Amino acid sequence: MDIIDSAAHFIFGKYVRKNIDRYEDQRLLIRKAGLGMLIEQYIAQTYFFSLAMAVFAGLIGLLAGHYFLGNVRPYMLGVGTEIPWIWSNFHLLISIGVAVLFSVITSSLTYYIFMSIPEIQANVRSTLINQSLPHTTAYLYAMSHGGGMNLIDIMKSLAQNYYVYGAAAEEVGYIVKDMEYYGTDLLQAFDRAGQRTPSKKFKDFLDGMTSIVTSGGDVTSYLKAKNDQYRLTATKEQKIFFETLSVLAEVYISAFVAGPLFLITILVVLGLVNSSSASILNLIVYVIIPIGTVIFLLLLNSLTNDNPKINDFYVVEKKLDVFSHVALIEGEPGEELKRKKMQKYARIAKFMDKIIHPFSLFASNPSYVLFITVPVSLVYLFHTVNNSINVANIIYINSYNVLTVSILDDRVFIALIILLVPYVIFDELRTHRVNQIENHIPDFLNNLASINEAGIHLVDAIVMSMQFKIGILHSEVTRLVNDISWGTKLDDALKKFEFRIRTEMTRRIINLIIKANEATSDIKSVLTIAAHDADIQRQLKKERNAEMFVYVFIIYIAFMVFLFIVYILAAYFLPAMPASTESAISGLSLSTTFDLEKYTLLFFHAAMIQGFCSGLVAGKMGSGNIHSGYKHSIMMMSIAYLLFTFFI
Repeated sequence: MDIIDSAAHFIFGKYVRKNIDRYEDQRLLIRKAGLGMLIEQYIAQTYFFSLAMAVFAGLIGLLAGHYFLGNVRPYMLGVGTEIPWIWSNFHLLISIGVAVLFSVITSSLTYYIFMSIPEIQANVRSTLINQSLPHTTAYLYAMSHGGGMNLIDIMKSLAQNYYVYGAAAEEVGYIVKDMEYYGTDLLQAFDRAGQRTPSKKFKDFLDGMTSIVTSGGDVTSYLKAKNDQYRLTATKEQKIFFETLSVLAEVYISAFVAGPLFLITILVVLGLVNSSSASILNLIVYVIIPIGTVIFLLLLNSLTNDNPKINDFYVVEKKLDVFSHVALIEGEPGEELKRKKMQKYARIAKFMDKIIHPFSLFASNPSYVLFITVPVSLVYLFHTVNNSINVANIIYINSYNVLTVSILDDRVFIALIILLVPYVIFDELRTHRVNQIENHIPDFLNNLASINEAGIHLVDAIVMSMQFKIGILHSEVTRLVNDISWGTKLDDALKKFEFRIRTEMTRRIINLIIKANEATSDIKSVLTIAAHDADIQRQLKKERNAEMFVYVFIIYIAFMVFLFIVYILAAYFLPAMPASTESAISGLSLSTTFDLEKYTLLFFHAAMIQGFCSGLVAGKMGSGNIHSGYKHSIMMMSIAYLLFTFFI
């Protein structure tokens, strides 16, 4: 990028600086988007890439005009032959015209895209900030309520854990940087952050903080009020989200289930008299349905992308240097070799533990099972297909018939089962475990708060909490207690506890407890706030799961209708048609190229493709992620496969 920056600055730098006032709005958007670039640098790069794409598109247009429009003559376009130089250079002129057209369109599109990126990025950041603002205010309120830290120290603590509390905590980190690195005071840092942030909610929050700090009001009460307000707003926004998702579900069923089904039915009837409709039918089944589903999933992802990846910040090895100043006595000969052997044995033991206990590894991270299922499915597919079909002939589409494709379909479906079913099983086990943990976390925190309120220290409260019913958490809390009893510091034991569970809820809560335990003795109030926060998250998740189940059920019903209609067409309608023009109905001229087997195979592919795509959409709607839709895809495809295999 340094070369591109230098080239863009050399070519367009002077022009951009001369007309910089035209891009004042863009400067603000770049700042809100957090792109980390100067406006002069970004605009110069925009012009540079627009120019580069114009040159590239011009070359493509020149070649396209030469090869595809080379046979066009002036009289074909109504141009007379009285101008000799047009006649003799017409081929070159039309190629240049196509090149200019391609260049203008491509450069304009590139310029528009680059100028739109800051606004799009700012909107994305605004959404992320609004989503994480309730958790951020909960942290600020809990730490402020404990009374062991002032507001600036709490903000510094929050900024250090931006990876836990999201984009809102990252915005707080910028406020802390303004104070530490640029020497601004708190109020000035709030004002600059309000101008910089793309989120109106966060700006309103900072304006309120400015008023409270200026007037000497109660910051804790303000944070509590804001936290309650954002929780209530989150509930309302979730209802709006449900309504939006309901509309999208109807759009998907209408556009990508009912719509293709209607067209397939019409084109099948037309295919009886005109074979050209078969190509349109292939386009719908093999292109429109998959591509339309991908576009719809991208749209859903922009609305339901609430499962961010949890970073492994605790997977580090600490080298102890407490006694680095103590002189060491030379060891026995070969001691270094023994140490290396021990390290090698530790690595081998760790690897062998994963080999001996693969189910524990797969249950904690289901994606690891793909390292086994992917090669197994590929080996099975290659071996079975090679035994049944000459793989070399598959390259030539016209060299195999319907029977060949049917054999290949069976092998591909079984390979897909081998690939996805183990992953689905372990993913469901992990999802069930996470749900059980998150359901018991609020009760566990309430128990800790009630025990701590009686004057019992947090460590002893954790030990006593094992006497209560905490479900699946009991085994993990037992390991936590064992770590503490073996001399591990409470903070490190809690970090290991959180790392074993690895859910977003526990990550925020455990981090809050650790920081509160370091800063204040009033841990009871912090535990109560954390329990309340976890309980609200649990209720919101239950409401969402109940609402999402309805949409998943609707998608299943829509697929069943699609499958039923396709099955009726393949099993009853088409076989009932006359087999030849002699037996055709009077007045109906049947196509002589109509092939019942090919149409039946096409319907089977339509059902399988629709099942796979509908399953992915059901998973995205139901759980917010695509990989949870694999089970729905396998279920729908299995139903379609069994129906077409045993009943047609």
